Order: sequence, then structure tokens, then C-alpha cells
Amino acid sequence: MRRLAKECDVGVMTLYGYVRTKDDVLEALANRLLRSLELPVDDTLPWQQHVVEVLCSMRSVLLKYPELLSIVATQRLDGIEAYRGAESLFRALGAAGLEGRQAVDAFNALASFTIGSVQREVGLDRTNGGQFPGLRTLPHDEFPHVINVAGHLVTADPEASFTAGLDLLIAGIERSAEPRGD
Repeated sequence: MRRLAKECDVGVMTLYGYVRTKDDVLEALANRLLRSLELPVDDTLPWQQHVVEVLCSMRSVLLKYPELLSIVATQRLDGIEAYRGAESLFRALGAAGLEGRQAVDAFNALASFTIGSVQREVGLDRTNGGQFPGLRTLPHDEFPHVINVAGHLVTADPEASFTAGLDLLIAGIERSAEPRGD
């Protein structure tokens, strides 16, 4: 808080007049950055497309503001902008036929996948250019499946991988829910 107060050129006690804790500062920052989420406004979209649009927007925001990653991964966000995104997803999940605990479980799976996917993408961008040098040394008889997909691991396009993973999650949601219409 002292460092932040110094950066803002205010006294620490002045800063405490606006926020009580570091977590409050992080939540305010997350809420501000989440304002840039582009949520679907077309109520006629199929629920699957609605989910894709929300999470692709979330991915874009997280890639644009990677400092937001650690906040959304470790904090319970309680700001209006986080709730706007949640409301949008829960509306789509409700259209899929999910309610209560099942909707929350699907929401958590989708959010965790999105956050984890971006964390991995940002992390791989910062190390080895996404390469896996240990693959070359793996014994084929112990790791035949890993070696079989090694080319795909090394050349994977993060956006295509995200979309494919999202499709898998949506297919799972479709199988576990009784559709009520789009």
C-alpha cells in the first residue's frame, strides 16, 4: 500500500480513505479492466454461441491485460463488471437447461478453462517460444502417446487450441443438460 500511495503521489492514509486492503485495490483494478468485456446483446443467439462470444472476449481482455490473470485466478471478484460477465454466462447456461449447482459447475469449468488457457499461453510466450526441448530425449517405449502428438504440442496455435477446448466443454454441457431452447 505504501508503494501504491507513493506511485499515486498521495499519503498512505489518503489511500486508505478509498480502499481498505490490497485485495480491494486488486478488485477495483479487475473491475475496471473487465469493463472492456464485450458481452453479446443479441438475445436470439444460440446459447453455445453466446458462451463462445463471452469467453473469447474474456480471453482477449486477459491477453490485453495479463496483469489481470493473477487477480482473476486468485481473487473472488465482487465487482459489478465481473457480475455482468457472470450474468451473461448464467443466462446462456440457463438456456442450455442448466440450473443451480449444475450451472455453477459449468460456469466454474468454463471460467477455469479460459483463465488457465490464457495463463498457459502467456507463460509459453515468455519461455522457449513455446518449445518443449525435453521431447527429443523421451524414450519412445515409455512415452509413445506423447511422442505421437509431439508435433501438435510444439506447433499448437493458442487461439485454435482455446476454441477446440471450448468446443469440447460446450459439447459436454450439451450432453449433461436437457435443452429448453436457445
